[in-house]
Amino acid sequence: MDPTVKHIWQKLLYPAVATIVVGYIAYVVATGWKPGGAGSEAISPVEGPEGSALTMTVPKDVNLPSQITATFHDSGEHGFIAVKSGGGMYMTYDPTTNLDYTSPVQVGSDGKVSIMVPDGICGYVVKSDLEPNPLPKKVTVTLSGPDGQPISGAPTATFGVTCDTYTLSVKTKASKDPVLPDGVDQSIVTATLTVTGPAQFVNSERVKAGASKITLTTPLGLVFVEFTTDLGVLAPNPSKLKTDLAGEASVTITSPDAGIASVRASALAVGDAKEQIHFKPKITAVKMDFIQPVSPTNYELQTIPKNAKDLDFTWKFEYPAGGMCGHMTGPLTGKNLLKNGYFHGPANGYPEGCPEDKEMASKVTVTVTDKDGQTDTKTFGARAFEGQGFVPLK
Repeated sequence: MDPTVKHIWQKLLYPAVATIVVGYIAYVVATGWKPGGAGSEAISPVEGPEGSALTMTVPKDVNLPSQITATFHDSGEHGFIAVKSGGGMYMTYDPTTNLDYTSPVQVGSDGKVSIMVPDGICGYVVKSDLEPNPLPKKVTVTLSGPDGQPISGAPTATFGVTCDTYTLSVKTKASKDPVLPDGVDQSIVTATLTVTGPAQFVNSERVKAGASKITLTTPLGLVFVEFTTDLGVLAPNPSKLKTDLAGEASVTITSPDAGIASVRASALAVGDAKEQIHFKPKITAVKMDFIQPVSPTNYELQTIPKNAKDLDFTWKFEYPAGGMCGHMTGPLTGKNLLKNGYFHGPANGYPEGCPEDKEMASKVTVTVTDKDGQTDTKTFGARAFEGQGFVPLK
């Protein structure tokens, strides 16, 4: 198993001290076994944590010596373990297999023996929050005499050790949303990696096997996170960053195009999360040019993004009560439809052109829509800004 990262488990294993953990991201899962398998009829209960009290039934015709030891054999890899170093703790992965753990045995008058599950069998299960909880760790339990040899006729039982589980997760958050699609306005997307699990040490004292443990959520630092997006530009690029000691890594995103960007943060064997950033289109200004004497008022819009080739426009003209006069000079819907006009010359029974008071009371409404359905709508007077150049629209 290859080492992949260094990471922080601040106060998780050792709440009194912030400690650096050197480890391997891996899954420690006991597979292919369920409680109640072969040999389980000889032991009760069939699963439990370290520190559990077990009872094993021994046939009546088996002669038990006065000194008995129970051996718990783990054929699989040990897994993540906590190591005390100076004033702190760190966690590392131990791939050792075929480890044995012993525990003293008490013999009852009814031929049953009592055993305490020893410490140190588990290691700690590290998993993504996207993964299901693993099965208990499968070990075999045998009884040995003072010579260290298995007692003839005594059963070998299967026991499932339920191990402490540490769950890794990725959360994302944006500093700003929506964002202007002008290639300059930006949002900072931050991924926060955390690990949640039981504390192994409190006030420098190891929590005893079987005792309740405080569950803590702490940062996962110095882990690589890769950011990707389906719209816009991320900085830095490439966007593979290492989390700081607070478990955070951040990128900025800008876009010259409108739409909804899905920014994904992925960490190997930890998980991923997605943040949506809305780069909404915006109509920013309109210019009106009146063409003398009986020609139209021509309109030209400015938008963000500046390049409107992928934007859909809808124009609507509203004439006040008393009868419609004039008409739009261009199509009412279409892509990149930044220009249009209002013809108010001789029309609709008005040989001298539309009445000026009615024209000045008329309204033009324009709606712009991007590829993801985001819209902006502006309404302005049909002749309100003639000859003023580009006038900002609120």
